[in-house]
Amino acid sequence: MNELVSTKAIGDLLWHENADGSWFDNSYAKFQAAASYSITASTAQKYNGTKSVRFELRDTDPEVQSGTRAELTFPIATNNNRWYSYAMYIPSADYKPDETDEVITQWHQGGGATPALCLRTKNDKLWLRVLGDTWIDLGQLDKDKWHTYVLHVKHTAGSDGLVEIWRDGVKILNHAGPNSYPLTGDYHLPFWKFGIYKSYWNGSRTSSTNKRVLYFDDIKMGTENATYNLMLPSTGSTAPATPDETTDPIASNPVTTPTSGNEVTDLVLVNSATERDVLTIKDGQVISLSALGLEKANIRVNTSTTGSVKFELSGKQSKTYTDSKAPFALHSDDGNGNFYYGNWNPPALGTYTLKATPYQGDNATGTAGAAKTITFTIVK
Repeated sequence: MNELVSTKAIGDLLWHENADGSWFDNSYAKFQAAASYSITASTAQKYNGTKSVRFELRDTDPEVQSGTRAELTFPIATNNNRWYSYAMYIPSADYKPDETDEVITQWHQGGGATPALCLRTKNDKLWLRVLGDTWIDLGQLDKDKWHTYVLHVKHTAGSDGLVEIWRDGVKILNHAGPNSYPLTGDYHLPFWKFGIYKSYWNGSRTSSTNKRVLYFDDIKMGTENATYNLMLPSTGSTAPATPDETTDPIASNPVTTPTSGNEVTDLVLVNSATERDVLTIKDGQVISLSALGLEKANIRVNTSTTGSVKFELSGKQSKTYTDSKAPFALHSDDGNGNFYYGNWNPPALGTYTLKATPYQGDNATGTAGAAKTITFTIVK
């Protein structure tokens, strides 16, 4: 009971590392590192215990596995439902703002393709990138402090995909839908990697920074039977043992729970040309069509159990439509993952207000749930 935890599989934990005991360069977690300083056990920062895992990447580092990286990599998963967690510390002195991005957590599926799902930093923000072209803003990097992250992912190319992320006990993301490539050809279930990978530094390119340093501690990977409480980084955590589910992820707006149990949690911009989510629309957001490379567009909702959703759009263009079959979308879809776009080819430039109300029955019948209303502006 008093043994320091390091590289252990315990119950529903597949892997647990805090760098305090025997070092973790072993048969399960593998180094992808170019230099002696790339991945080390450090006493400079610690979340709990006496050490943390320090990652350092320089723009002059030789490439490893065809990339400029300092990462730990794990075996291919045997189940598509997995939990991941860690405490992370970003030092402002060694992690300056940069307009080029880097990967700090990724799930690779082979096939010679970019990872279908990854956490990235760019311009001092944290982003989740899904299937290559969907970037979800997870907020500003809060440097020089330890923060805990718990991630639950159902890796799938289907509509039942799920990504849940808690930061310091507050749920900041609940993203439903495809997040993986189909398991065909050379694509397999994902394997987890974390650390620093900066593809912009591949070859001889440089950016406005030349060094990246990150610290991770109390790192865990759990099975499909793991729980939030099991995964939460321990000792010293400011995050509650029971996660806070009272805020609306991404937008951080209060959520009113309806008596019917139905609610719209997110309004998601969809590229109807690629059938992929683009971003979760925040109230007051400005959407640039050119920046997103968007012409044919739709908006779908994330809801709890619902019979139908009534959309009421006003502004530069107006529309009222009730969708009685999931996925519920403003311009509807064919039921097979192909989203229509109506007269949004492209949408007219201007300011819009959209209200989405869930109902228990089809065609806006039965008890109404908690509606969600947002205002947004579309620009060129």
